[in-house]
Amino acid sequence: MTFGVPTQTFNPSLRPVGEQLPREMDQRMREAEQAQREQEKQAKRSNNIQDTKTSLMRKKVVKVEDSKLWHMSRWGNVRPFLDTFPSEQEKVKAMSRHYQQKTA
Repeated sequence: MTFGVPTQTFNPSLRPVGEQLPREMDQRMREAEQAQREQEKQAKRSNNIQDTKTSLMRKKVVKVEDSKLWHMSRWGNVRPFLDTFPSEQEKVKAMSRHYQQKTA
């Protein structure tokens, strides 16, 4: 607008086209947003979440190693330095109670 006079002349034949362009733009924007929402939904459904080291460690089942691997074989036949039990039967009873009471 220059000095209060509109620069475009009024043309009744262009009026419907002028009203239609914003509608088309709005429709295109809605379609683009809808397509983006669908892509996000598909990404959520596909579960392509990459695991971190922490999550992999949580999922991994830790294998319990046998305690025999930790004992040296050459010390297996060594006699104890002290005899703390009066008899072998008392020792067996005490050790069985010990294994029953220990936590898993």
